[in-house]
Amino acid sequence: MKLTKKLTSLFATFLLLSATLGSANADSLVPSAAIMTEEITGTNDLIKANENGVAENDFNIVNLPSQFDDGILVKNKETGEDLKIGVPNNMNLSKPIITESGSYEYKNDGPVDLILQPTEFGVRSVVNIKDSSAPKEYKFELDIPEGHKVISSADYFGDVPGSELDTEEVFIVDENNIVQSVFGKAWAVDANGADVPTNYEVVDNTLIQTVNFNENTAFPVLADPDWVAIGACSAALVWFVGSNLFVAAKILKVKKYVQALGGFKETAKLIAGATSWEEKLRVGGSALRSLAAEITGVTGMYACTQFFN
Repeated sequence: MKLTKKLTSLFATFLLLSATLGSANADSLVPSAAIMTEEITGTNDLIKANENGVAENDFNIVNLPSQFDDGILVKNKETGEDLKIGVPNNMNLSKPIITESGSYEYKNDGPVDLILQPTEFGVRSVVNIKDSSAPKEYKFELDIPEGHKVISSADYFGDVPGSELDTEEVFIVDENNIVQSVFGKAWAVDANGADVPTNYEVVDNTLIQTVNFNENTAFPVLADPDWVAIGACSAALVWFVGSNLFVAAKILKVKKYVQALGGFKETAKLIAGATSWEEKLRVGGSALRSLAAEITGVTGMYACTQFFN
């Protein structure tokens, strides 16, 4: 997620609101952290769940957890396959409080709350770290379809972690090594709008986000694994990448264009979110045009409409 200059003032508002309302606890009916999170993430891509906590987008059916549930259940509408994204550190969830825009906030007595946001492309899991007594590691256990695996983008492409072309994302790939969904690059920010060092690690089928706050960190801190499904509109990109992993020159060019567009997560959202080929070219600019040309061949630019529409 790209953070904007609004962060500092937004978190100042967050602190003022927190002071006014008192500390967030299980008895509060005001989803204060979720409201401030929405100011940062925006609400344009949020979708509302029904009274049973079920949200449906073009790609998946998302079941948000109720009190005491241990994860988010996602069903792929095309394949029927199920995915479960566990709540961080198997935390004991409270009854959720829901904002007007559809964010679910789970307040707890301990130092960490959870905000879940079903989106047009997947679901965001926002950890609200309230003070320095909170853990620095957040483990999201993933129950994935048989034959699939969880892998960092660096391992997938054979990059040096943190290198220039490493998007620092995490992929779920199928038995054919084709990317099916993406966790966008880890981010964390404190109450003053300052970035907090954070990173992902993959251990078996567990995604671990480490948030390295210290004595200079202003609390609360928000951190966010943002999961995005790869829909049919983005299938050409991930198929091309997965089938050309050993064609170094092709992959290098594609990775440069994807990096310019903000990573595979943002590229997939860009392709899926625009309503026409003309709009895709307008919002993606030269990087998207070059990406499309690389995938289909310069002489086959027209064929891109078959992939990206």
